[in-house]
Amino acid sequence: MKQLIYVVLFLLCFTSAQSQNLQLYDPVANRTYNTEKYTDVRGVPFLFDKWMKAIIYIDKGFYEGLEIKYDLFDNKLYFNKNDESFELQENVKKFTLFTKLDDPKTAMYFEKGFKGNGLNMDQFVEVLVDGNIKLLKSAVKSLTEMSEINAGMVKTFATTTRYYIVTPTGTYLVRLNKNELFPYIQDKSPQIDAYITEKGLNVKKDADLISILKFYNSL
Repeated sequence: MKQLIYVVLFLLCFTSAQSQNLQLYDPVANRTYNTEKYTDVRGVPFLFDKWMKAIIYIDKGFYEGLEIKYDLFDNKLYFNKNDESFELQENVKKFTLFTKLDDPKTAMYFEKGFKGNGLNMDQFVEVLVDGNIKLLKSAVKSLTEMSEINAGMVKTFATTTRYYIVTPTGTYLVRLNKNELFPYIQDKSPQIDAYITEKGLNVKKDADLISILKFYNSL
């Protein structure tokens, strides 16, 4: 039953979007992605190295059903047009990435506009928990170099992941554990403790911590 509900919501999301869905500019006017740019670097700059369906929200509305890749190194979005990669030129405010079309629960939500503790307003972050308390995940790729025998200096993409709690008072860098997250929700400790016991949650598991924060926002 729950699976059916998720599928219905997924379809409604796309159906309700159609009235505001925009047409892409002529790809000739867009900048193409240079596939030779990182040939000397191990790994890829993208979150996922395959095209995935997305809904992309811009100032004028949104694009529906695009196939995109999210470049974590340059913090840019590229879309697939006739098997070519083009950089999306408009100001993207947020986007939803569907990693599995047959399972909307796996959708990933990204926004920008957050600032503090190393975050800048233009950086996309994944919103793991939304509400009065937000939990953000920031993944950034950078280039590192190391010396290897018989290979010399080798460039590699390295991923740095950070988590942030956003409250009415500010944005705070945290680690995903009980000791760092629970001080932000201690005002409702009795309800939280009861919820953990009722659901048999393990506060050492990331998924259970996220569930607890979502429950807090529902109170």
